[in-house]
Amino acid sequence: MSTVDTEKGQLHELTIESRHLGVRERILVYTPPRYSLLYSYPVLYVQDGEDYLSLGRLASQIDQLVEQKQMQPAIVVFLPVDKAKRSDRYHPNGSEHTTYKRFVAEEVVSYIDAHYATHPLGSARTLLGESLGGVASLSIALTYPHTFGQVASQSGAFDAQQLEAVQDSSAVGQLSIYLEIGTEETAVETSRGTLNLVAANEQMRDLLQKKAATLRYETFAGDHTWGYWQANLPRILHHFFS
Repeated sequence: MSTVDTEKGQLHELTIESRHLGVRERILVYTPPRYSLLYSYPVLYVQDGEDYLSLGRLASQIDQLVEQKQMQPAIVVFLPVDKAKRSDRYHPNGSEHTTYKRFVAEEVVSYIDAHYATHPLGSARTLLGESLGGVASLSIALTYPHTFGQVASQSGAFDAQQLEAVQDSSAVGQLSIYLEIGTEETAVETSRGTLNLVAANEQMRDLLQKKAATLRYETFAGDHTWGYWQANLPRILHHFFS
């Protein structure tokens, strides 16, 4: 069915006064077609929110999957990030990482649960991110495992610090985690140098399995670009919301 014929959800833009970050933060909230307060919905929280909207076409993909009955309706919270602050917020060494985690887990979740028809359970909240956004998503879930029960990482830019955080965490066994990596991501240029993300994700996979996380691990024939991440989103959405 074409997107012209597909019933569309609605996108709402709002701001939250964050006491943790000390600024007003803009977020975008997607409600699915035929959203009703009579029901309760799982919620997907998305790092790099504007990229997932424009480059990932996430909202329109959900519209189509819901209409085709390939996933249950879900609320999506798109979290935009100023590119200049991305590393500061997303990387565990970043100057705003701890306060960003608090903003998402305490302030955004509380606002969404208070204003939308949500399932107020950790198992009904999923974090999604690509590259460094995948790192941030896993970091948030490890810190707040009762708030977020599910994580999806596309080409996560993991390093030794994230592996150590997983090794030291007692919460890993509570999480359901989806990892995917492209077979060509062996020399990805990042702000932290050239990274072999295939090796990093394989190490993360092995450690998560050892720590008894519920894990799905996928590879794709491709590199560290949005064309592949966009194409793989239906598989992720079906996995968590079927």
